[in-house]
Amino acid sequence: MSSFSELYSHPDKFLEDHLINTSKIIRSYFNEKKVAIIDKETFLKTATIISLCHDFGKATNYFQKYLFTENEKERNKLKTMEEMHHSLLSAVVAFYLVKNEINAQDRKGILFPFIAFLIVKNHHGDLKNVFNEVILDDKELEVLKKQLNSIDDEKLQVLNGKLRNAGLNENLTKSAINDYIDSINSELRKIKRELRRLKEEQDVSIYLLLNFLFSLLVDADKTEVVVGIDNIKRPEIKFEEQLVKEYKASFPDKESKINLLREEAYKEVLEKDIDIKQKIMSINLPTGLGKTLTTIAFAMKLWAKLYKETGVKYRIIYSLPFLSIIEQNSNVLEDLLRYNGIQPDTEIILKHHHLSDIRYTKNNTEFEDEQAKILIEGWNSEIIITTFVQFFHTLVSEKNKTLRKFHRLANSIIILDEVQSIPFKYWLLTKELLKAVANELNSYIIFVTATQPLIFREEEIYPLVAKTKYFTQMDRVEIIPKLSRDITLEELSEMFDLNDGKSYLFILNTIKSAQQFYNILRAKIPNDEIIYMSTHVVPMERMERIEKIKEGKIRFAVTTQLVEAGVDIDFDVVVRDIAPLDSINQSAGRCNRNWRGKGEVYVVSLIDEKGQKYSKYVYDKILLGITREILSKYDTIKEQELLKIIEKYYQEVSERMSSNEGRELLDAIYTLRYDSEDGNMCISKFELIEDDYYKVDAFIELNDEAKELWHKYVELKDIKNLFERRNIFNRFKADFYKYVISIPATVENMPPDIWGFKYVNYDSLNDYYDKETGFITKGVTSIW
Repeated sequence: MSSFSELYSHPDKFLEDHLINTSKIIRSYFNEKKVAIIDKETFLKTATIISLCHDFGKATNYFQKYLFTENEKERNKLKTMEEMHHSLLSAVVAFYLVKNEINAQDRKGILFPFIAFLIVKNHHGDLKNVFNEVILDDKELEVLKKQLNSIDDEKLQVLNGKLRNAGLNENLTKSAINDYIDSINSELRKIKRELRRLKEEQDVSIYLLLNFLFSLLVDADKTEVVVGIDNIKRPEIKFEEQLVKEYKASFPDKESKINLLREEAYKEVLEKDIDIKQKIMSINLPTGLGKTLTTIAFAMKLWAKLYKETGVKYRIIYSLPFLSIIEQNSNVLEDLLRYNGIQPDTEIILKHHHLSDIRYTKNNTEFEDEQAKILIEGWNSEIIITTFVQFFHTLVSEKNKTLRKFHRLANSIIILDEVQSIPFKYWLLTKELLKAVANELNSYIIFVTATQPLIFREEEIYPLVAKTKYFTQMDRVEIIPKLSRDITLEELSEMFDLNDGKSYLFILNTIKSAQQFYNILRAKIPNDEIIYMSTHVVPMERMERIEKIKEGKIRFAVTTQLVEAGVDIDFDVVVRDIAPLDSINQSAGRCNRNWRGKGEVYVVSLIDEKGQKYSKYVYDKILLGITREILSKYDTIKEQELLKIIEKYYQEVSERMSSNEGRELLDAIYTLRYDSEDGNMCISKFELIEDDYYKVDAFIELNDEAKELWHKYVELKDIKNLFERRNIFNRFKADFYKYVISIPATVENMPPDIWGFKYVNYDSLNDYYDKETGFITKGVTSIW
C-alpha cells in the first residue's frame, strides 16, 4: 500500500499534508492564547476534528478529476457540478466526530457539533443565518451519497490512517459516513430546538465562540496553502514602558504650561498600579496632552506585566477612526521602535486599512505578494494600527475575509482612540461585545478620548487618570456660541477683522459651503494664502496642505470636518458651523493647542441661499437640538467648564435618543442571524459608517506622477491572470489612491468610466477639477 493516499487538496499538495499542517497551525495559534471562552481540552478535540476534516470532501473522485483536468472548458463544466463541491460532506463528518467527542450538556456543549458543522460547511464562504442551515433537502442528501460512493476505497484507507496518526480518534470508513448522512437531518432537527432558546438567553459568548473557531480554521487554512507552516513563528520581542521613556528623553526639553501638564499626565498613568483583573480602562484627557505616547507607554507596561504573570505575549491593537491619524500615529510608533534599535518590520508593526501597502517584511526579508496579502489581512504582527471600520467590522461580521483575523482579538490590548466617534446607536452593542471580548477572549480595552461617551457607566471603567484635575487646569480656549440667529456665508466673512494678525480655521459642514466660503474669503483677502481641504481634494494634496499648516506658514484655512480629530494643527481662532457638542470639542482641539495666550472658538449656525441649515444635511437633528439647547445658555464657555458640559450632553443623548438598531443587531448576534432573506435586521447589515449618498471613485490625473500611475494601472488589462494582475496593482495601490477621490454618483459632469474608475485625464483637468477646491460638482449638493 502506498505511503501517501494519492489524493490531493491542491495540484501540488497531498490532501493529508494539507489537513495535518492546517491542524498544526491552528494548535500553534491556540497555544499562544489563554481564553475563557473554551477550555483547552475541548478546544484540542474540536480543533483537531475541524482541521483534519475541513477538506475531507476533496477526496471524492469528482474533485480529484476537477483538480487535474487541464481543458478549461471541461474544468468549468466540472466546477458547476454540485458533486464537485466538498464542504457539505466535510461538515457532516465533522458534526458526528465532534458529537462523539464532546459530551457536555450545557448550551455550548449541545451546540458544539453544529458549530463545527457550520464552520466546516462555510469555511470557503461567509457565515449565514443558522436557521437556514438546520435541514438538508433530498437533493443535497443524494449528492452526498454520490460523493461518498465515488471515493477510492484504498486511497480512503490510507488517508484514514494518516488522519488517525494525526489525532483523529475514529475511523473514517464509507460505512460510518453513510450512517452519518442517513441520520444528519434527525440530528439537525434536535439542534433547531436548541437554537430557538438563544434569543431568551441573550448570550454573546456562543457568537464569539463560533467566530473564534471559524476564524482559526479560515486563517490556518489560507496560511497553510499560501504562506506555509514554517513562516508563522512570532518574533522574539518584548515590550516595556522603558522604550517610550528612552524615546521621550530624546525630545528637546521645552518647559511650558502644556508640556508640564503632558508630563504630569504621563507620569500619573505610568505610576498607576496595574490590576490585571481590571479589563476595561480609560485615558480621558483634554486634547493636546500627548495621549498617543502616554497610551502606548501604558500598553507596553501592561504587556510586560501580563507576559511576566501569564507567559502570554499579547498583541497591541491600536484602532482609530481616520486614516490621517493612522499615518500620524504609525510614524510616531515606528520612530519610537527605531530609536530603541528595533527594526519596524511588518511582523513587528503593521498598518492595516483598505488602502494599505501590500508589503510584508520579516527579518528584513520581503514576502511574495500573495503571501504578504495573507499575512497582512490576518494581522500577523505584534502591534496592529488599524481603523475603527476594520476593527468593528471584524467584531461584527459574517464575512470570511474580515472574520479571518477575529481570533487576533483574543489576548490583545485593544486601544480605541477617539472613541467618541462611535455612533450613539451602537453604544449598547459596543458595550456588550467589548465586555464579552474582555472576559471571554481575555483581552484588555483602553478607551482614549477627550470626550468620554457613556458607553460604560463610570463604575464599569477603571480610570488611568484623574480627568477632572487636567480639565480644570486648562485655560487655552473659550468657546463663544453665536446662535441667536442663523447667518449666511457672506455674513460669516464679515464677523472678523481678518487683518488682525491672528490665524483662522473655518470648519464647515458640507463641501458646498466650504467651497463657497473659500471663494468669498479669497476675494476679501487676495494677498493671503488660504488653504482649502475636503474629501474632494486628492489625498496627496491634502497631506501637503496639512504639512504647510503644521509648519506655521498658513494664516487661513477652510475645511470640512476631516481635520476635527487627531490632526495636529494649531490656529488662534477656530470657527465651527454647529455640530454635535463632542464634534465641537474636537474642533476646539485645533485651537491654541500649545497654549500660547488665549484662543477663541466660535460656534455659528450657517444657512444656504434657500435658508436651510447646512448642519441638517449632515447630523442627527436630536444631537443638534441638544447641543443648541446647552450652548444657548452660555455667552462664553471656558475650557475648564467643558468636561461637565460634555458629560451633561452625553446624559441628554442617552435619555433622548433611540438605540433600537443596536438592540436589533444584538438580537441578531444572540441568535446567530448572520444574514437574512426576509428583511429583518441581521449581522450582515451592520455598517459603522453610513453614507448618505452613493459615491463612485474617480482618479484625478493631477501631475506627472499621477500620469505614470494611471499608465501602470491601464497596462494591467493586458495581464490575463487575475492573481498576477492583482498582485502587481497591490505594489503601487497606496500611491495610486493618493489621486483617488469619492464623488456623488449623481453629478451631472460625471467623468468617463475607464476600467473601474471615473477618469479625469490631465488634458481635461480644468473641466472637472479645481486645483484649489477639488472636484467640481454640478447638479448635486455635496455633503462631505
